[in-house]
Amino acid sequence: MLLLKSIPPVRCLHKAVQSARGVAVLNADTKKCFRNPNKSSPLTHLPDYTFMDGRVAPYGSNQKKRIMQQREIAKQIVTLSKEMDFAVERHNRIEMEAKEAKQKLLREKLKPKGHLLLKKTQ
Repeated sequence: MLLLKSIPPVRCLHKAVQSARGVAVLNADTKKCFRNPNKSSPLTHLPDYTFMDGRVAPYGSNQKKRIMQQREIAKQIVTLSKEMDFAVERHNRIEMEAKEAKQKLLREKLKPKGHLLLKKTQ
C-alpha cells in the first residue's frame, strides 16, 4: 500500500474498485480512488528496448493498437472541429440574412411622406 499512497487520487463514484490483483484501491480516509499507474506512463509509451546503433525498435504488444486508437481519435477530433466551424459559420450567415431581410422590409415599409416626399423628388 505504500506505493498506492504516492499516486495522486482521482475522484471515484463507487465504493471500491478492484485492481488486476483483486485488491481494492479505495483510500478509506479521503474516499477517493487512486489513479491507475499503468494507464499512461513512460513504461507504456516508450519502446521496451533500444538498439545501440540507433535502429528503431519494433512496437510493443499493445503499443501499435494504442497508436491506431489515438490516430482514430485525432481524425474524429479534426472532423468534429470542422463540423463545428461549419455550423458556426452557417449560424452567423443565417443571422445576417435574417437581419438584412428585416432591414429591407423596414426600408420598404418606411417611405417618406408629406413634405419629406416633396423634398426628395425636387
